[in-house]
Amino acid sequence: MEIREPRPDEHDRIGTELLRPGYHEAEQREPEYCNLTEQARTTPSLDSWLDADERTIFVAVTDDGELVGNVSGAVSPTPPIYDRPPVVYCDGLYVRPEYRREGVATDLLDRLVDWGRERDCGFFSLSVHVDNERATAFFEEYGMAQAYRSMRTSI
Repeated sequence: MEIREPRPDEHDRIGTELLRPGYHEAEQREPEYCNLTEQARTTPSLDSWLDADERTIFVAVTDDGELVGNVSGAVSPTPPIYDRPPVVYCDGLYVRPEYRREGVATDLLDRLVDWGRERDCGFFSLSVHVDNERATAFFEEYGMAQAYRSMRTSI
C-alpha cells in the first residue's frame, strides 16, 4: 500500500471512488449540516484541497492501483496572541469499508501529520461526530485526546 499525493490522471477517480462515498457517509450522519452541493453529488472535485499550499490531500493506493482511502487537511495558523506553532487540521478521512481495520487510516493520518511537521506545525487536530463511536475509539487509539468540545447551532 502506498500513501501519496494524487496524480492528475487520478483526480476524477478519487472524486468518484473516495470523496463521494465519504461525503455520503457524512451526510447520512448529519444531513442538515452536511447537505451536499449538486457539484459534490455529481462530480466531486479535488480543487478545494489542491488550490493552496496550506491544504493537501493524500490517497492510499494498492500495488495494482486500487484507490482505498484518502485524508485531507490544512495548516491552521495560530492567532498572534498565542506563543505556539500552527496546527495541522484533518478535515476529512475516508477508507473504503472493505479496507477498514487494516491500518490504512493510521497510515493516512501518519502522512498528514508528517506533512504538518514539514510545515512547522506543532499540533494535530480534528473533529469527530459525537455519535461516531468507532471513529472516536480509533482516534483515541491513535493517541489523540479530547481537549475541547466543538459546539454549533443554526443561525
